[in-house]
Amino acid sequence: MIRINRLFMIVRRTLLVILLLILLPYYIQDWLSDSSRGINDPIKAVSADGEFTKLKIGKTMKIDESTFTVDEVYVTTEHILLTYTYHTNQKISWSFPSMTLKLETPDGQVLESHSSGSNGTSWGERGYIWYDMPEQPVESATIIYDHYDRHFTLEIPLMKGVE
Repeated sequence: MIRINRLFMIVRRTLLVILLLILLPYYIQDWLSDSSRGINDPIKAVSADGEFTKLKIGKTMKIDESTFTVDEVYVTTEHILLTYTYHTNQKISWSFPSMTLKLETPDGQVLESHSSGSNGTSWGERGYIWYDMPEQPVESATIIYDHYDRHFTLEIPLMKGVE
């Protein structure tokens, strides 16, 4: 009986080690890879609207000790998709309140965000925000952040060749 128990113990431990060796590389790669976090695949989502324009932005704004960066803007005939990165130095912090971001056109039309998504990382989060297109075509828009006592504005192009 002792030999059978010892045999089952050895088999269980061997299986456990084999399964760990199989799964460990996957979880290490997933943990180290930031590209799969946050916004899934925005190109797949904007492609549903038809043709789109991708604009690399890379503009950054400080919020307290954290940094908010607009990475890219995708413009279709129906929507504007803004992707962002939020780096925070705080050990414990709230997620970025992306729904507080408004997009204002030069003619004063304020575009509210209708949906957003994000995914947390060890350094902050990556995310996206969807806006409807303005009533009239515009070359640029201003991101307005007004949350509690924190305010900033950031101008972004909505057409290629506009700074």
